[in-house]
Amino acid sequence: MIEKESKQKKNSTIIMTIGIIFSFLGISMISIPFPNTVVVENLGQFGIAEGVTYIVHYDYPWFSHNQELFISLGADNSSFTILVIDDSVFEAWINEQGGYLPYYEVQNTSGVYKTLYLNQPFIGSINIIITAETLLEIYGTIQTSYSSHYVIQGLIPLILGIILAIYLVSQKYKLKKPKI
Repeated sequence: MIEKESKQKKNSTIIMTIGIIFSFLGISMISIPFPNTVVVENLGQFGIAEGVTYIVHYDYPWFSHNQELFISLGADNSSFTILVIDDSVFEAWINEQGGYLPYYEVQNTSGVYKTLYLNQPFIGSINIIITAETLLEIYGTIQTSYSSHYVIQGLIPLILGIILAIYLVSQKYKLKKPKI
């Protein structure tokens, strides 16, 4: 009988340790922001015909903040217009309605090196619109960085930790139940 209780105590300790580890891991993933850097578009000697518009679209994940957009583009013997807008005004731009405020706009340039700090918290999509003024040979990169919380991924170990805790509590009360 003592061996059985000792073995049950040892198993309970192991389950409790695993439950604490899962709970801590889940809470950490939910509460600690993790930095991310993503190359949105890599334009290595990319050609665009005169008057053609090239749209780069990026969706930011939910629960992200501190978004920065790094634009580093250059053109050889040509010029372009660049416009950075979010999805809330994209339809107005498509329909040429005007009256919207872009995050960034430069017309008739041969190069852009810019860091944009987007409004906090930005949830949704960003659109970088490049229009060729002349036959365009463009090169460079567009990348973004942001901090995000892994809420969905953190809920899984947290729920496992809670299930293990409930299991331990039910086993403890099952053992203490008086036998008739």
